[in-house]
Amino acid sequence: MPSMTALLTPRLPAGVTLPEPLTRAWAWMETQGFGLTNEHGYFLTPYPGTRQLGVVFSPGGSLTGWFEPGEPGHDDLVPLCEIAGDGSWCALWNDAGTTRFAALGSDGDTFLLADSAVDFLRLIAIGYDEIGFADAVTEPPYEEEAVEAHAPFRAWVEQEFGVEVPEHWRTFEPDPFKAWVAERKGW
Repeated sequence: MPSMTALLTPRLPAGVTLPEPLTRAWAWMETQGFGLTNEHGYFLTPYPGTRQLGVVFSPGGSLTGWFEPGEPGHDDLVPLCEIAGDGSWCALWNDAGTTRFAALGSDGDTFLLADSAVDFLRLIAIGYDEIGFADAVTEPPYEEEAVEAHAPFRAWVEQEFGVEVPEHWRTFEPDPFKAWVAERKGW
């Protein structure tokens, strides 16, 4: 079992499980040596080195500022990874029994990232250095160093799941996660 899975599983709300493609990806990242433990906790990336060139998985994520314990919606979200240097997070979203991946932006932006674990891995494999706001993914990544750093992960995702990683991602209109958050928050 990957370290990320072992560390995150005890924090999962009742009835929520980690998607198997995600744990397979974490296992691959760990065998590549892309994990790091320091005084702040455990971190895992789909690329080598210590410079942030994309998502950073961490079992220590928090929903503070978005959803507090006991608040409607809190137990439907599990923070998985930082998706931008500004503190934006991706959360696993239990959408009435369907696992999706959604963004909680540092500036209040919320949006659906992917409908499945494989699609989330495809998004990551594109090589964006940040995906903290919806418009960031509708064009190809501009940070060539980040694209190059993700090349081995991109190849692994394509081979492992028999999928193609696109040059850029898409947004969802209407966005079901934005509507879900607005309903829970009374916005």
